[in-house]
Amino acid sequence: MLDRQTNPLDIARTVLRPETLREVRRGGFPNSAYLILDRWALNQPDDLRRLEARGEVSFLVTLDQQCTREANVLNSDSAWEASRQGMSDWEILQNAGVDTSLRITI
Repeated sequence: MLDRQTNPLDIARTVLRPETLREVRRGGFPNSAYLILDRWALNQPDDLRRLEARGEVSFLVTLDQQCTREANVLNSDSAWEASRQGMSDWEILQNAGVDTSLRITI
């Protein structure tokens, strides 16, 4: 649980190596990718470390795929309307059936 507001990547910084964070920043990812990494670092730090250990390409591809899944839902007309009615991004993703947890595949 967080007891204060954090900046993007503050939580991920406690789990990931500095080199990995540099590559993420250089990768041209949107701010939403940083929020995804912070979520994974907070909720699944061991899984995030395992993903990092698989190598840069696997790490960046997994992050990019999650960003794309979430953006496709959150940028839809129905998501905009739900947001206007007070739903959080997390609620919108849950209602759309998007798994926000880190899944490491073979």
